[in-house]
Amino acid sequence: MYTIIVAEDDSKNASGLEMPSWRDVQAYSVWPPYQVMEPYYPFKNSSVEDFTIGSESCEGHHSGYCNGPLKSGSTYRVKVRAFTAPDKFTDTHYSFPIQTDQDNTPIVLGVTIPLVLLAMIFIVVIVVRKRRFSSRRATEARGNDNLSLPDSIIETSRPIRLENFSEHYRMMSADSDFRFSEEFEELKHVGREQPCSAADLPCNRPKNRFTNILPYDHSRFKLQPVDDEEGSDYINANYVPGYNSPREFLVTQGPLHSTRDDFWRMCWESNSRAIVMLTRCIEKGREKCDHYWPYDTMPVYYGDISVQILNDSHYQDWSITEFMMCRGDTSRVMRHFHFTTWPDFGVPSPPQTLVRFVRAFRERVGPEQRPVVVHCSAGVGRSGTFIALDRILQQIQVTDHVDIFGIVWAMRKERVWMVQTEQQYICIHQCLLAVLEGNENQGPPREIHDNQGFEGQ
Repeated sequence: MYTIIVAEDDSKNASGLEMPSWRDVQAYSVWPPYQVMEPYYPFKNSSVEDFTIGSESCEGHHSGYCNGPLKSGSTYRVKVRAFTAPDKFTDTHYSFPIQTDQDNTPIVLGVTIPLVLLAMIFIVVIVVRKRRFSSRRATEARGNDNLSLPDSIIETSRPIRLENFSEHYRMMSADSDFRFSEEFEELKHVGREQPCSAADLPCNRPKNRFTNILPYDHSRFKLQPVDDEEGSDYINANYVPGYNSPREFLVTQGPLHSTRDDFWRMCWESNSRAIVMLTRCIEKGREKCDHYWPYDTMPVYYGDISVQILNDSHYQDWSITEFMMCRGDTSRVMRHFHFTTWPDFGVPSPPQTLVRFVRAFRERVGPEQRPVVVHCSAGVGRSGTFIALDRILQQIQVTDHVDIFGIVWAMRKERVWMVQTEQQYICIHQCLLAVLEGNENQGPPREIHDNQGFEGQ
């Protein structure tokens, strides 16, 4: 099965399984990568398929993908995505820039499948099947897996002296972020050979928000089993290293309505005292995360855990809520840090906004208060960006260098696709650059609203 990805902005990475549609990108002056159609197989009768991009009006399409018209006089890049399974795919490189005429003539793309690509796809399928049957066989097959390089070949630590970071950023961002693209590509398969057998059990599959974002077995958080019920110890969450501890963060997906009780069980059983949320519940009309906490100050039970809002403070770009968690006769206070202005596509702008949020979080949560629960929707992209920045801001206080590549590499060994896009990877560098150049706004954020909740508690 194949589909086509189109991008007006060729500096943006498009590695997610769930791609925006043509309609989703209409609000942007420069279109980020989007998918033009549902995957299909075009090569039943020929090895070449002519496909016209921008040939549909999309007026009658209210949902799903649509091959909508391109803007006249604009430049686009195109790539083909080949699926080896419903949740596994490989992408070609982007094409050379293609400019539309002023009269908005659609692009005709000749899609061909070279024998090399077909062979690569076949190898991927064989490797995946072998891994399902035996982890031992998978280990033996890694030497022949074209999709990853051994850690011994990849230079996993790449420290940069802080005094040289500005020049390093300038060099990396030259030629439309070409070197950033190369470096980020080296992270593509880090950790991907590790098993996710618990997540793939039939009883646990419905608990995963995305079929391709699964927790590795070796680092997953295990709930206390309930009455020997199969799968009752499972939640889509992994321990991820921070600056202070190899298990400083518990990174998880945005809870589903059916898994929010498990989410609160994880918070309780891990003895966590802070939650960082980096998505809105609804974005672009789609649910990204269940509203897993109470709507008002009345206590709500999630399983056998009671949660009650004590106070709720709203700032320009985030809110901080204090919950009282109770289980039996034991109670704890949990802080909830909700970043509310991450755009539907891309990264916070200016990047200093994210720096200020991380600092606001660290002012209230000490290094001894761990693990910290962090989630976005999938629990990989925004979550990884936040954790990397938190680690960097602490590191530069005591060292004269920083290793962003190494930080992301280490996170990806514990949870898949941490820092999911090239744009997020670049954003981490931009945040650090703003701090080092003194462009960070050091003033406290303006508080907009404070809901006192219950007095005296």
